[in-house]
Amino acid sequence: MVVPPKQIDLTKLTSKELKSYLANNQKAAQTEAVLAALHEMERRGIATRTDFQALHWNQDSISQVMQPFKEVASAVPDNQRTAYTEAGGLRIGRSKNDPEWFWIDTYSAIKTPAINAILVCYVKRPGEEPEFKLQINGEFVHSYNADHLTDALVEWKKVAAKAIS
Repeated sequence: MVVPPKQIDLTKLTSKELKSYLANNQKAAQTEAVLAALHEMERRGIATRTDFQALHWNQDSISQVMQPFKEVASAVPDNQRTAYTEAGGLRIGRSKNDPEWFWIDTYSAIKTPAINAILVCYVKRPGEEPEFKLQINGEFVHSYNADHLTDALVEWKKVAAKAIS
């Protein structure tokens, strides 16, 4: 008879033990244990951006996939919005306990007299999948998952062309 491993109460580990637990489970590719450790570290306020590198979707990977959108927005002459930021309004200035707080709220934006558009990426909590949303002139247009970013970029280029015309 195989006895399952004893469940570890992460709340009882010291910060040093928790970081060690995270590192050991990263090496062993134990996704559920890594996620549990990161959630406990986040709850305690000791998780760093480096710790979150263990997750497929983190601020750095989101920044990387958002670069083409930033480049398009940056190329729009006289763009009156920030072409790209990692500090969107559903993240900054809200408590982590606020139900409207997002772990990642990154966006690219374009505003000219012809159009006001934003392509935002939200990740509600660590370990969740990102959601990309396109809004034009304050109206929701479309939502994309990570598998459809090529479609989102095609649409973003159309928005940029409209902004220039």
